[in-house]
This record gives sequence, C-alpha cells and structure tokens, in this order.
Amino acid sequence: MSYPVGSTMLLPASALEALELALARLTPVEVLRAVWAAFGARAAILSSMQRAGTALCHEAAGAGLALDVVFVDTGVLHAETLATRDALAARHPQLRVVTLKPSETFAEQTRKQGLLYLSKEGQERCCEARKAAPLEQIRGRYDVLIGALRRDEGGRRAKTRFIDVDPALGGLRVHPYAARSREDLDAYITAHPDVVVNPLHAMGFPTIGCFPCTTPVRPDEDDRAGRWRHLADVAYCGINPSDLAKDEPAAEVSSACVQSLGRLAKDLGAVVPVAGIE
Repeated sequence: MSYPVGSTMLLPASALEALELALARLTPVEVLRAVWAAFGARAAILSSMQRAGTALCHEAAGAGLALDVVFVDTGVLHAETLATRDALAARHPQLRVVTLKPSETFAEQTRKQGLLYLSKEGQERCCEARKAAPLEQIRGRYDVLIGALRRDEGGRRAKTRFIDVDPALGGLRVHPYAARSREDLDAYITAHPDVVVNPLHAMGFPTIGCFPCTTPVRPDEDDRAGRWRHLADVAYCGINPSDLAKDEPAAEVSSACVQSLGRLAKDLGAVVPVAGIE
C-alpha cells in the first residue's frame, strides 16, 4: 500500500520498536549514515551548540554527510554560544548551519509581556516563544531531526529512545547518542581535539541555555542545577519532545516521511507495523 503525495498518517511511537532495537545495535556514526541514506536532505541535526551536539556534528562531517545543522538563536544566548556556532560552520563547511529566530526580539517581548522568565508560568511561555516556536519555520522541510540527547543525563532523558516521534513538527527525532555515557563523550572529544567545544563548558556550565536562566554548577550539584535555578521544579524548555511527559505519543507524518522510514526499516532489516511500510 502506498500513500498519495501530500497525504499524512498518524504514526505512534510504539510502531518504532523494531527500529529502536536495530538502531541500538549501531554506533552513533552508523546511525547517522543510516538516517542519511534513508532520508537524505530531509534529515538535519538539531544543536544548541553544547558539546554533545558539536561532537555529533564532528562525526557527521567526518562521515562526509552534508547534513543541515538547525540552531535556534533565542536572542538571549551567551556570546560564547554564538561564537561556537560560527566556529562550527567554519570548521565543517559541508554542514550548513540554519539559524532560526523568534518572531519578536526579546526587548519587544518584554515590552508587551514583562520579564516572563521570573515565574514558572512565564518561563513556559518564554521558552515556547523563543525556543520551540521558531522550529515551526522548518515544519515540512525536514522529516527527521537528529539530536544529541543521552540517557545518562538522567531525569526524563533517562528514557531517551534512538528513534521517536515528533508530534509538534509532524516528523521524527533520532538520538544516535542515546546510549553514550559522559565518559564516552569525554573520550571522543579527547581523541578528536578538532571538535568545536563551547568555551562555557570550561567555565562551569555543564549545560547551556539562555544567559538569564543559566548559571555555573558546583561539582556537588546535578548537571542541570544551573538551568532556571531561580525557579522550582523547572528542568526543560520543551524543544525536545522526549522531555515532555506523554504516555503514548504519536505524530501526523507525511507520505514522504513514511516512504523514507520504510527505506530505513528495509536497510536495517526491521519491521514497522504500519500500513504503507513494507
């Protein structure tokens, strides 16, 4: 069965179990190659220019994959993060960096709504407007976004899958580093000194977000203790679907995405129990 061009279908995350197992047997660079072979230019890396993301970009470039790198400039990022983006683009010219921005500047937003990040409800609105909403600009452009989330980050990311659905964008998310440990990441960066690394990591920032809501972290603290330190019970911005608590996620995906998913499944010898994928 095939779907007409332009049609969509509801793809539940549960349909990806066989692919999850198949991808788990591969190295990160093998995952990247498999996704590139199946999706081509409709796959892109999503990076906030933290070290896991820039290491992933290094692996993609080393494999000769001409992937786009999607980067959201919230308008309130550290200068070091913007410099890291520019350094990455210069180091890996075959990776085209696509910078997205919110519809309003931070000053315009503040004039209309005040300093949103001072309350939990406001923080959610601020992160939605400045981090998640800009991704709507690429809806339909990519069928899969490749991230660098790792299970050993803990919290909700302890259940990070190698492949998952993206309900908000109507596509897929792939995480080649899902099973990679901090020690694995350290070893990769040590072995490849040309990996572009955000200098904030050496300044006490294990994770990096917008400058009003990110602080350094003490050695005895959790890595994410410096994110929204001024607010209780806030750990994620919502740009990654797996950070959101949903029991049975599903995404309305395009016929092109279904076809590419079928190629990936065939290449890996996996069965996806969805009509239209053989």
